[in-house]
Amino acid sequence: MTDGFDALLAGRGGLTYEQLDAAAERLQALVTDTAVAQIGRRLAHEFDIEVGTDRAPRLSPPPGYRRPAAGAITTHVLARSRSSRPAHAEVWVTVWPALGGADVSDLLLLREGTDRSLPIDVRDVHPQPVDSLRDRLNGFVAEQVASVVAALNVAMQRAWLQGGHDS
Repeated sequence: MTDGFDALLAGRGGLTYEQLDAAAERLQALVTDTAVAQIGRRLAHEFDIEVGTDRAPRLSPPPGYRRPAAGAITTHVLARSRSSRPAHAEVWVTVWPALGGADVSDLLLLREGTDRSLPIDVRDVHPQPVDSLRDRLNGFVAEQVASVVAALNVAMQRAWLQGGHDS
């Protein structure tokens, strides 16, 4: 700490932690809206899919990142088969704000339990999301949706083989 300034407590990109948390909230809302739009137009007739937010207190931030004051900011997608009742798949995608002074991107969009991530500069979100971010998010979310659908397909095959299907 020099001259009363502590980089670990100062936030990122000239923003306070509170402002960075608000940018993370905007990013998470955009991820959720993108997932709802992608799922709604192609998959709703095949599966029951729920998209929502989850404060996910059980999640821990990756190195260089921190948990926002209100808790982890997570989009949760749960997909259930309509024909194989026990078959389901789910995914959590969390926005992690960086610690001040850490040598990482300002925000990290991370699919929990995997190495799938999207680093994001706070300028792409604050004060409003830029179009190029929307394009990158669309691709990232499409990959996660495809992954959860593939996982659901595997779960459906297992359920079918074990007799857990509707006739």
